[in-house]
Amino acid sequence: MAKKLGLVLGSGAARGWAHVGVLRGLKEIGVAPDIIAGCSVGALVGGAYVIGALDEFESWARELKPLSALERFTLKVRRGGLIDTAPAFDAFRSYDKNIEALAVKFAAVAADLATGEEVVITTGSVIDAARASSAIPVIFHSVEHDGRWLVDGALANPAPVSHARAMGADIVLAVDLNAVPRVLDRFDAPAPSLPVSTPSPAPKPGLSGAVAKLIEETRSGVKRQFDLAKARADAAPHLFETAYAAADIFQMHLARARAQTDPPDILLRPDMRDAMPTAFDRADEFIEEGRKGLLSVRTELEVLLER
Repeated sequence: MAKKLGLVLGSGAARGWAHVGVLRGLKEIGVAPDIIAGCSVGALVGGAYVIGALDEFESWARELKPLSALERFTLKVRRGGLIDTAPAFDAFRSYDKNIEALAVKFAAVAADLATGEEVVITTGSVIDAARASSAIPVIFHSVEHDGRWLVDGALANPAPVSHARAMGADIVLAVDLNAVPRVLDRFDAPAPSLPVSTPSPAPKPGLSGAVAKLIEETRSGVKRQFDLAKARADAAPHLFETAYAAADIFQMHLARARAQTDPPDILLRPDMRDAMPTAFDRADEFIEEGRKGLLSVRTELEVLLER
């Protein structure tokens, strides 16, 4: 009897384009997931795959420019957020299916705004489930679902391995995009000491003017680098970079804690620390990163599925 592969696609905002690459990599090696459990952007990409709209979704993602994803959204300060994502999701409404009718089992994880409970959506509209799972608090409107107001599932379970198991997965491949967080490592080390300023030595007899000029330019260049390093070290954290780093650190620790009790068989942890959550215009780069990550575990995955 063939073993069932469960694919877990975690949270990560724009980094989630890497999930497209993971799915492309699986297709490249002739493996298809039987089960997909997604959180936030992982539910979005996984949802596009299970309703047969991944090609269209990928084309849309690759054409995005900086912040152009917001053109499909509507600014309305209500429902606990600034932006209504309904117009963007409605653009794919013609592809929508009920989760119960899918050939691939699917679950989207959200969080209940009233109780803080984890909510696993396994019935109803795929698009509505993905929208609820990816409703980033304060930024996106919360989504009403079965009498509950739901927000981003990353608050409860950023990489829902447990739900892939519960749906019958024998082998679980999980993609954690927050495993390497965007910490502010420029504050980690003390500032380098500036060299003592000394007058430039007079050129030695016989030394050409060109060589003397090169020496002086090199010395000035080194000093500029020290000055720059010190300025960076002395700078205070900025508002948005602090928010990004804090969100990454929170999700990293939560995902690690959940992985202690529900470890996947294979964990992909791409290093995406330089990827801003709003870098929607870097789809080409992130998709390839996901594809390479999947291909790097090809042998391990094939052995587990054959065993």
